[in-house]
Order: sequence, then structure tokens, then C-alpha cells
Amino acid sequence: MRDDRPSSMNRRTLLGAAMATPFIGGIAPRAAWAQTSADTIIIGGGLAGLAAMQMLEAEGQRCILLEGDRRLGGRCYTMDTGEGHVDCGATTIGPLYGRLRSLAAAGGVELINPPGRDLFSYHINGAFVPTDKWATSPANRLADSERMLRPEQIEFKFVQAFNQITDLENWASDELLAYDVPLDSFLRARGVSEEALRLIDITTNSVSLSRTSALFQMREFGRLALPTQGDTAREVYAAGRDGSYQYVKGGTSRLIEGIAGLLKGDVRTGAIVTGIDVRSDGASVELINGERIDARAVVCTIPYSALAGVRINPPLRERKLAAVLDASYTTTTHVFCRPTAPYWEMDGAPAGLISDGIIERVMANYDRSGKVSWIDVWLNGTAATAVDSLPQGERMAFVLDRLAEVRPSTRGALKAVGMYSWGDNPFIRGNKHVFAPGQVASLRTAMAMPWQKRLRFAGEHTRDFEAGMEAAVESGQREAFAILEGL
Repeated sequence: MRDDRPSSMNRRTLLGAAMATPFIGGIAPRAAWAQTSADTIIIGGGLAGLAAMQMLEAEGQRCILLEGDRRLGGRCYTMDTGEGHVDCGATTIGPLYGRLRSLAAAGGVELINPPGRDLFSYHINGAFVPTDKWATSPANRLADSERMLRPEQIEFKFVQAFNQITDLENWASDELLAYDVPLDSFLRARGVSEEALRLIDITTNSVSLSRTSALFQMREFGRLALPTQGDTAREVYAAGRDGSYQYVKGGTSRLIEGIAGLLKGDVRTGAIVTGIDVRSDGASVELINGERIDARAVVCTIPYSALAGVRINPPLRERKLAAVLDASYTTTTHVFCRPTAPYWEMDGAPAGLISDGIIERVMANYDRSGKVSWIDVWLNGTAATAVDSLPQGERMAFVLDRLAEVRPSTRGALKAVGMYSWGDNPFIRGNKHVFAPGQVASLRTAMAMPWQKRLRFAGEHTRDFEAGMEAAVESGQREAFAILEGL
């Protein structure tokens, strides 16, 4: 069960205090524009920021990009473990990602078909169950009509079966807002069993079902548009096995490098923004080192979970303030391992695992030869938070010990080589924005709403109906276009 939204009280107190700071930016006279540092300042060096800068520069604008982290990419990050590279965040490029694919081609980035991953076995209700035994196992407590579904298939099966969206461009119409309700309540009312809901809570990439809008999740799965094979249920993890889905050769950070190579202007990492002052004719940004940079406009692409620590003047108000304060993000932690022995052969089950304990998901990834070569222990929500609370040096050992308790064959057969927590990253603080029940109606249009015209917002949290990396690129280009059109 997940309940991983940052504390509203903590964030509200922090942002409220920051925004209460007296206004210190002066109004620059028109003659002073010759001294302006840039036409546009872009805050955040993820896909949204890079896409915005690339479009603006193509139209002749002078831009400065400020990234607080020591690297570009945001949630696109490929870790070099010393034994190979692993993607810690965004990975899959879908068939409908036209904007992203165009940027990748322009940057000389090579896309490849993913090697895929092994199937899941299960440790559910106290029993270890191989994939082919799940349907008849006593550990399978699903309703009779659900028993043939594997745990990883349940969410996609039922959300799509009851998906009310027929036109994604109108996914938040007044009629559909009736489904802006808790996802568990929505599914329960349509006959989905309590055990199925419990298992969905383990496998979902959202926050807990009770804290996720059903309409939001219908939009997410509707845009995935995963193909089916006859009457066989599919699952989100299968996306990478379809030939139309691709990865970046060498890891997603190579995509970031390729797009960054298209840029001409000033791109700074380690540039932590502490304040944004907005005027009628422009804006200025203050950095942690005291430097101030002026521009005609600012595009802020950082997650609202990170924006909460930035002073903004004039202070945000009403729906825009609520959009920032109440934004909900999932939390994910990965532990990456190399198998030192084929533990799956020892217990005769697929190398992947879904468990209803703290070790929720284990992805067993193939190499190009089709052999299991990388293990990704994927922790979400409260499980990720629990592991992140441990001392840094104890985390990987703790995860491997908990895994061995539910799958003894892994003990001594895995070597932990890397770990990454999106909740620990102070410049991101979560790996995906999720609308809570009621927020599609109350906050959707406020997410991308500009502030005082000159402060614009982009990033996946401001997306409409696009998904994944394409959503980030689209949002950056959307705001660049608005600036080019004269705000």
C-alpha cells in the first residue's frame, strides 16, 4: 500500500514562508533591456527544459538554462555502476513519441529495440509461486473470474476494461469529471475484488489507489494504447517487448547528451535557483551564490515538489498556489544487482518477482543475448521511503536480506552494484506526478497556468494527454511557442 505524497503541512509551511519574503526586484526601465542577460531563462535541465531551449534558440532567442543538479537530464539518468550502465528513470520511447523521436534524430541518438525481461514469479500471501502455478495456487485468492490474471496484469486489464475515455484530447470534459474519484472506489463499484485491489496497489506505478484519480489513470493507460494478443491480458511491463517501443542505445543519458549538443547558449549545471521575481516587462532569477540574471521571460520546468523551496515574488495565489502545494508525486528507489549465480534455475521459477512484502517488484532484465544479466529491485511508495530512511551504507544489504527471506535462492546469488532514490534527489523529490481524486477538476488547468505572464511552467506535471518523455518534450515546446508568439 502506498501513501507517499510529501507532507502537505511541511510543503505548505515551506512555500508559504518563502513566498512571504518581501519583494526585492525592481522594475527595469525599457532602456535597460540592452543589459538583459537573456531573452529567456529556463530553470531545469530535463527534457522539458532542453526542448524549450532548443526551440527558442532555433528562432534566434538568447537563452540561459539553469540546472541545480550536477548533471542534465532530470528523470533521465543512466548510472554507470562500474559493471555496466543502468537506467534509473525514464527508459521507454513509445511509438507515438513523435516530438522526442525528432529531437533524438536531430541529436544523432540511436534507438534500439529493448532486450526485454524475464517473467515474474510471486511471493503472495506467504507462499512462493512460479508463474505457471499461479492460476491454481492456494496463494491466489482472487475472485473466480479473476484467477487467470497474473498480478502484473490486473491493473491494466480492469482500468482499460472500464475506461470511459473515447477521445484523449477531451479526457477531462465535464462529463468525464464524474470519474475524478478514488481509483479503488471506481474499480470496486465495477465488481473488482478486494484481493485484486490489494495486488494492484503493489504493482501500480501510481500512489495508493485511494490517493489516485480514476480519471487520471484512465488517461495514462489510454495513451499507452498497448496492443493485445487475442484475448490475452497485457500488462504495462510488456510495453518494451513490442517492436514499436524502443530504448536509447547506451542508456537514456545518451539522449540527453544528444539533445544538449543541439544547444548553442549558456547551459549551467550546479546552478541552484533560490528566487524568481516577476515584473510586468520581464523577470529575474536569483541563484544560491547571490547572482541575479534578468530576462524577458522564465520557463520553470522543475517539479512542483522542488519548486516549493523557491521564493517567488509576487507570491503565487489561489489555484496556482494550490497546484504547487498540493502536487502529488510517487517515490521510487532502485537497487541494481548482477546475478552471480542463476538463482532462477535453483528454484525453477522465472527470475522476476512480485511480492506483497516490502520487496514489491524485481525486474530481471535480459542482455542482448537473451540471458538474465541485470536485476532491478524496484521499490515504490512506503517501501521506498522505509529503505531511504536507513543509513546509506545499510540500504542495499537490507534490500538483499529482505529479498532472500521471500526467495531463498537469491541469497549469495546477487551482487548489489548500485542504488538510486528519486525521493532523495532534492532537485526532483519524486519520479512521477499523479492527480489525486478531485484534482483533475480542481487543479488540471492550473498546473500549466503561467504566473504574471512572464513566469511560464513546463514539465510532465503540466502535461495534458501525452505520456512519459513525450509529455515533457511537448510541454517545453508548448511554452517556447507561447513565448515566441508574444506570451
